Amino acid sequence: MVVALAVVLAFLALGDRWAVLYAENLAAQQVQKALKLHAEPEVHIDSFPFIGQVLAGNIDHVEVNVPDVDAGPVSVAQVKGTVDNIRIVGSLPSSVKGAVLGRVRGDVRLDFQDLNREVGASQIHLRPAPAENTVLAGGDLPVGDKQAQIRGRAQLQRTGDRGLRMTVQDTRVVIPGVLTYVPGKGGGVQLTAPVADKMDEEELQQATGKHVLPQQMMKGRVLDTLVDHPSLLKPTGIDPSLIQGLQKLREPKVAQQMEFSVQLPDNLPGDIRLRDISVTKNGIRAQLTGNDVPVG
Repeated sequence: MVVALAVVLAFLALGDRWAVLYAENLAAQQVQKALKLHAEPEVHIDSFPFIGQVLAGNIDHVEVNVPDVDAGPVSVAQVKGTVDNIRIVGSLPSSVKGAVLGRVRGDVRLDFQDLNREVGASQIHLRPAPAENTVLAGGDLPVGDKQAQIRGRAQLQRTGDRGLRMTVQDTRVVIPGVLTYVPGKGGGVQLTAPVADKMDEEELQQATGKHVLPQQMMKGRVLDTLVDHPSLLKPTGIDPSLIQGLQKLREPKVAQQMEFSVQLPDNLPGDIRLRDISVTKNGIRAQLTGNDVPVG
């Protein structure tokens, strides 16, 4: 009697497992179709007994892992989450119209390696900063006859309930031992002390029409003067092409290259939102939430 009962229970468990596998495969196909994904997501139904829950019209818990979601100029490396309290709409087995996802919780992750490749500035590399929700950007960029170092600080913020934007607030182009250039309004060129000291005071006065000390060339806003009077650079040994290259960065093109925005697909069903953006060791993370989301 005990052996017979064990055999029956084993067959029931096996049948339940086959039903779970079938449902996981079907759900993965439907998610791929709905979101127009390149590959099927991973779906894991963690509910037992599954058949009993289906017959009752309510599934307790499902885990979903969606890789590589197209979200604008960059792709989302991963959307990973859980769904609780799935209520089946319609009657089983032949009149199922869909389902309602009672509670959706998950993480959206953008990988720094993907961002470095996709934001359109191959010389720029993003990394986490000590400050909360801040990303540091750095890299090398040829300017004139020199190799300049780019430094920037970017801030993350939500745009509405489905978007994320990274904007650069502080960009500097540094040529070590020579100058620092801050593009944009309020910026300018700041010469290092050794370079400024080599400049001719009399020629500076002739070029600017006023008495200017070489040390004042260390305080910025001298780009136009150096562009209009390249002979000022002769004592310093700086090639005028370097200053001309900086002039091309007058509009903060470097900062614009490091900016991007991400938007969750419009075809996501129901009230799916992004929450709590944070910067981790490997990338940018945002929480995804939703309640009573209809599917089907």
